[in-house]
Amino acid sequence: MKNKRYAVQLVEEAILISVALVVLTLVMGGVESVLNKVSQMTSSLWETISKSIEDLFGFLWKW
Repeated sequence: MKNKRYAVQLVEEAILISVALVVLTLVMGGVESVLNKVSQMTSSLWETISKSIEDLFGFLWKW
């Protein structure tokens, strides 16, 4: 009877570990997606600022 109880506990732990790995994979995918979006937004913002500065002060570097 004791062995059966241990086996059930092992199966439960294996299922919990599997669920935890799936959730962790989903979270990591979500984090990666958010980081990609933030990177794109930062790049776009930097390009916009650079273009604005060039439009305002570009005449100083062009002879």
